[in-house]
Amino acid sequence: MVAKQVPNPTGNFFASLSKRLETLPDHFGDLWEQELSQFMHHACINRNDREIMMQFGRTLGQHDFEQQQKHIYLANSHLDRELEEARDNQIRYAKLAKSLGVLFGLFIVLLLI
Repeated sequence: MVAKQVPNPTGNFFASLSKRLETLPDHFGDLWEQELSQFMHHACINRNDREIMMQFGRTLGQHDFEQQQKHIYLANSHLDRELEEARDNQIRYAKLAKSLGVLFGLFIVLLLI
C-alpha cells in the first residue's frame, strides 16, 4: 500500500483516499479532488501543484496503459518544473534575506553609535 511507503501527510492522503474508495469505488475523480483539497491544508502545495495533481487525478483510470504512462510522465515533468522553480525562488529569497539581515544589523550599529 502506497500510504505506508511514504511519509505523512502524503501517507495520510493515500490512506484516506483508499478508505473512501472502498465505499464509493465509482467516483474516483471526485474523491481525488476532495482528498486533495483536504491535503492542501496539511502540506505545502501551491496552486500550480494543486492544479497539476487535479489534472492527474482526472486522468487516472480513464485511459489504456500506454496513455496512462504518458499522463504520469507529463504530471511528473510538470511537478519537476515546479520544483526547479521553487528551488530558484529559495535561492533568490535566501540571498535577499541575508542581505536584509546584514543591512538591518548595520542600521542598528549606526543607531547605537
